[in-house]
Amino acid sequence: MTNDILTAFRRIVPSDRIYTDELRTLGWGTDASFYRQIPQLVIRSDSEEEISQIVKLCKEHHLPYTFRAAGTSLSGQSCTDSVLIVAGKHWEKYELKEDKESGDMSIRLQPGIVGSRVNDILRPYGRVFPPDPASIGSAMVGGIVCNNASGMNCGVHANSDRMLISARLILTDGTILDTGDEASKASFRQSHPEFLKQIEALRDKVRSDEALRIRIHNKYLIKNVTGLNLRPLVAYDDPFDIIAHSIVGSEGTLAFLSEVTMRTLRDYKYKASAMVYFLSMKESCEAVVAMKQLKSGAEDLAMSAEDLMVKSAEMLDYKSLSSVDDPVYLQYKKDVDAGKIEGVEPGDYHHLTAILTETKGITHEQLLEKIAKIKKCLDPFRLYIPVEFTEDPAVYGKYWAIRSGIFPSVGGTRPVGTSCLIEDVAFPIASLPEATVKLQQLIADHGYDDACIYGHAFEGNYHFILNQSFKSESEVKRYADMMNAVARLVVEDYDGSLKAEHGTGRNMAPFVKYEWGEKAYEVMKELKRIFDPEGLLNQGVIFNDDPDCFIKCLKPLPVLDFDFDKVP
Repeated sequence: MTNDILTAFRRIVPSDRIYTDELRTLGWGTDASFYRQIPQLVIRSDSEEEISQIVKLCKEHHLPYTFRAAGTSLSGQSCTDSVLIVAGKHWEKYELKEDKESGDMSIRLQPGIVGSRVNDILRPYGRVFPPDPASIGSAMVGGIVCNNASGMNCGVHANSDRMLISARLILTDGTILDTGDEASKASFRQSHPEFLKQIEALRDKVRSDEALRIRIHNKYLIKNVTGLNLRPLVAYDDPFDIIAHSIVGSEGTLAFLSEVTMRTLRDYKYKASAMVYFLSMKESCEAVVAMKQLKSGAEDLAMSAEDLMVKSAEMLDYKSLSSVDDPVYLQYKKDVDAGKIEGVEPGDYHHLTAILTETKGITHEQLLEKIAKIKKCLDPFRLYIPVEFTEDPAVYGKYWAIRSGIFPSVGGTRPVGTSCLIEDVAFPIASLPEATVKLQQLIADHGYDDACIYGHAFEGNYHFILNQSFKSESEVKRYADMMNAVARLVVEDYDGSLKAEHGTGRNMAPFVKYEWGEKAYEVMKELKRIFDPEGLLNQGVIFNDDPDCFIKCLKPLPVLDFDFDKVP
């Protein structure tokens, strides 16, 4: 980057918020993924006007740029070797709006506010922020929305796409558009008629192809964040709604999200959870399918919590339980070795699987009714111990702490010099029992003996954790072979999602067309061209012509030989 360009940036942003030194560019070049790219320039922005001028300058000099909030993304979405624009500090404002008639509440948020902080704000009103990723304590709203992150409770019916009301965006030409403001929309109609015309033409093109329209609809019946979000093209007529919702899951490849207005959900007073232990993984998945069919009212995706008998069901395989020293699993091992588990040989502990199940109610009577129906549903299945729901937060809090602690626990036990990788896929719920067993066997067949599978079984969405070394070509090839095998299983056998909630990033970019097919992929590329005609935004993410990009720019993990005994 030339001194003239750097000087131009410093006319926009004070020098103390612009970094070019090796230490800070290295630090900001690292996110939560296993990729690393070192930016030439890091800018900590603090206002819309500043962002607008920065993107205009990048466009003028044809400089690629990437936006970042907290950097908790797991698939390589928030790193770049060009210009990195950080929107964390100074982007933490919010505004609550309550509908007096319905009692519903929405919240307008800037991208730098942490997800758990949003819940702290909403708690006194008995409301919650619908997306609930496991990283909500550090993930910021910008990343949550732009990755369409979901989590343990929100599923498909309450993810960012479904809960978004409007968005305030800064486009690549520096234009600020607020899709929730009539004056802003009127101004945009005057200044960008061609942009709107292209959005409407793409909408009509998709809807005229019945097979494509149905495919798009069906792909979003389960968790799916592979590629750009195509659901808005079939779900909304208004081009401004399409624009706003297209930002969800776009991973910073379309525009900068400066504000978002989201619906909130009621936080139910009465809750209960149970850790249900099954004697086989397949049977645990069959039980999840049975619980998914338990409904007390609405049948569509927008059903409320009171219509769902089961709010969430999280699967933990034996490796997951072992990683957190689950006391029931430890007792199961003793019983296996003592010959107390019929049909299980001593030393064979891999059958036990837990489903952490939660239900909620508006009234205590409703909660008890749901618990009774769930227990009846589980009667036909072989359980290690009887089902016991608890309403005590001190007890069920420990259950959910076990679930939340799996990733860091497994990561903490990885061999020195390896990365702890976490992938997430989704299957149609009816295919869950068969697909889960196949996935577990596939991972083992590639030599990942210490891998574990866990996650949002109620949504057909699993995470699998691998301890992976990239220090040799053979290890890189093993990972590549495994990922290609996973892609074949998910796409060809079950037409599932290769990315359910962690975002496409660099890690799944080569597989987007493979999952979606040529027609849908071309629609994604056209949507990208409308928003970003120069192709400067977050290059290599979602769209990447290099089939091996997912095994390049890997984060180095040198082994340090340090003798603590010699420290004075």
